[in-house]
Formats: sequence, C-alpha cells, structure tokens
Amino acid sequence: MLLLLLSSGLLGAGAGAAQEQDGEGPPAAPKLDVDAALRALETESIYRAPGAVARFDEDLIRSELTDDMRVLVSPFTGRPDDGGHYPDRDDYLDQVHRPLNDWAEETGRTVIEVEGLLVSSTEGVTTSPGDLSRLRQHTGQYDVTDSVWSLIQHAKDGDNAKSSYESPHPLPESVEPSDRRIRELVDRLREQRVINAPGRRDRLDIPLELLEERTGFTVRAVAFPPGEPGEPLVDYAPALAEHFPDDIVLVAHGGWLEVAGGPQTELSLARDYAFGRFETATLRQGLVMQDRIGSVLLRADTLLTEHPFGRPQPQTLRQLVAGLAPWLLGGSALVVGGVPLVRVVGRRLGEARDERRAFQVAQARAFAAIAELGERLVEAERGGNGPVVAAAAERHATARTLFDQAGTAAAMTEVRAVAEAGRRALRGRTGASGVRR
Repeated sequence: MLLLLLSSGLLGAGAGAAQEQDGEGPPAAPKLDVDAALRALETESIYRAPGAVARFDEDLIRSELTDDMRVLVSPFTGRPDDGGHYPDRDDYLDQVHRPLNDWAEETGRTVIEVEGLLVSSTEGVTTSPGDLSRLRQHTGQYDVTDSVWSLIQHAKDGDNAKSSYESPHPLPESVEPSDRRIRELVDRLREQRVINAPGRRDRLDIPLELLEERTGFTVRAVAFPPGEPGEPLVDYAPALAEHFPDDIVLVAHGGWLEVAGGPQTELSLARDYAFGRFETATLRQGLVMQDRIGSVLLRADTLLTEHPFGRPQPQTLRQLVAGLAPWLLGGSALVVGGVPLVRVVGRRLGEARDERRAFQVAQARAFAAIAELGERLVEAERGGNGPVVAAAAERHATARTLFDQAGTAAAMTEVRAVAEAGRRALRGRTGASGVRR
C-alpha cells in the first residue's frame, strides 16, 4: 500500500529537510532541462530525462494513463551542501516546481514527476511506500511502479481521491543466497571487511577503526548495485552474520540497507528510523550509503547505551507521515567519516541560527498564503458552495491546523504548499485557462 502525503512535492533540495552529511556520493547526475522536458511532454505521455535512474512497469503505467496525464522521470537533484543543482529551496521552486505547475495549469494536465526516486504530482501529492517491503523494492531496485500507479489513481479520482491505494504491481520474492555464493563472500570478507561489488557507483569507504572506537561495533559490509525490477531480492545479511557472530553485517542493495548482528532489535529499529527520518530528502537528492550506515550505527549505539526507553521512541512510518514526519525537522546526523567533533558542533550551531531565520521567513510566507486563500474562499462561496470550494475549504482548514503545529522552516513550507494547493483549485473553478474543473 502506498501512503499519500499532501503537497510534500513542494519540498525542494535543501529546504530544511534533514540530511546526512560528509560521505562521498555517487557521480553527480545531470541537471534536469525543464524546457526540454516540457517540449517533450507536449507530445509524449512519458518522458525520461538524461540521468534518470528510476524504473517502472511501463506497460502497466501506459495502460492507466489518460490523455490529460504526463509522467516525467528526472535525475536526482544532488545535495545542496555537496554541489547539488539547487542551492536552496527558492532556487528549486523557481527552476523546477513553478514551471512544471504553470505548464500543468495552462494545459489542463496532471504531471507526475519521478524526481530521483521521489514521486509527486502537480496536484500537490507525494507518495510514500507504506511498509518496509515496499520501501525495500522502491530503494533496492529503484522500482517506483507502485508510487506512479498510485498517483495516477489519485488524479483519476479527483475530489473522491483516497489517502492510499493498493497497486497490482507484485512485490519481489525474497530468497536465501546459495551456499556457494555465501562461501565466496565470506572468504572475501575475511580478507577485506568492506566489499564494493561491480557496478556499485556509491562506493563504501568506511573508517573501520574510528567506527569501532566510537561505537564498539566491528563491521563487515557489502554494497551491491540496485537489483533489477521483478528479480528476487537476496537476503545476504542473515546468512553472512552466521559466519561473523561477533560483528555487525551490513548489506546494501542500491539505496536499501540490510542489517544483521547481535543487537538485532536495536539495529533494525535504527535502520527503520534512519530511513523514515531522511526519506524525502534522500529519495529526491540521492542517497550516500556511507552516510546512512553512519546514521544507523550511531542510532543503534544510542539505543544500546543511553537508556532511550526513558523518553519517547521513534514513531512508525505511518505515524511519521501523519505527524509531519521527523525528516522535515532539519538538523543533521553525525556520520562516521573522520569529521572532527568540534567541526560537527560548530556546524550544528550555525545550522540552528540559519534554521531560526529560515523558520521566520517560512512562517510569514505560510501565513500570507493562508490569508490569501481565506480571502478567495469568501469570494468563491458567494457563487455557490460546490465541490471545488469545499475541497479548497478543507485545504484552508488543514493549513491552519498545520500552521499551529509547525516548528521548522520545512514544516512551514508544507503548510504554505497546502494553502497554495487550495488556491490553485479555486483558480481552476473561476476559469483559469486550460485548468480542469
């Protein structure tokens, strides 16, 4: 099942989303040529931009698309602190988000954009895998079929759209590795504790001694490239862990991470927490697996050593979505990469000041958007209280509620997005050119 998150497609690279840092990522993806993409979408129902990595069942998707829908598959944006294409949220909005939405309004079409591995639509909705099996398929095979299919159904249903959809796309089978393959990997891991398989672009270079000093964990890791959609997913980690009972075994498939070892419960909780906290940013910008490993192991160490059960525990994925997810809260995870602690502390202090300033600006913009929507609702209701007005009123009420709850710039950006979605709906009702009613 895919969960739908209202308007989270507005979050731009670097818009306050929490990021893991200081790992060496894969080669930078080319920047999306928005003008070329829009020209292609005039005649093509699906356009794959150079550098795009996401994959999906095109036969299934084409069979579901209507004439007023388009699918744009674009590359990862890159991280703003690591040479990304969009230095800040406003730059992303100006270069990508607004041109796509303007084109959609002018032509009366819905654009479903697969940006890296993040799937959103010009109707202000983003999909999120509803459980770990779907997330593993999404990140481990770069297979976004479920998300694209779900947003097509949402666009078709209009005002009757549901909060989640069950796609017909099958989950890949999970299988155990062959004894021969395990023996090969075990022999290699005895010689070298980190293996990068052929085809792996985001290569691991883990500072093993520093990691062991910081957490007490002895680690062995294998990184594979993304699997092919539809092929079985091989569960290497449990089998390898049997041969290294004193170590933590990490196995990456594309952007997915399997963890196995002695403190299995804490490792699994830490892995799930990291994927939830950083999901939106990393799906759009591109994951650096070394950063993810640092986040997981430091979180597991915290769970084991700092008596965390005396304070609230990490929420489930569904709770995160329902509560404006912790990945929107900003801040940074300390990652294992040889970064001096004083540098990390200094960066966090600077980030705190920047976040306060960004929050004040975002709060003012969100308030203005809510006020503008309220004024337009008053005018629109004079002409009748139809379904479009009712939907816009619901967006207004939602935005007001979220405004009171939001405590970060990223969350305030979401509030503004909700209000702008209501405003766009009212513009369509009043006869904006090309907008469906």
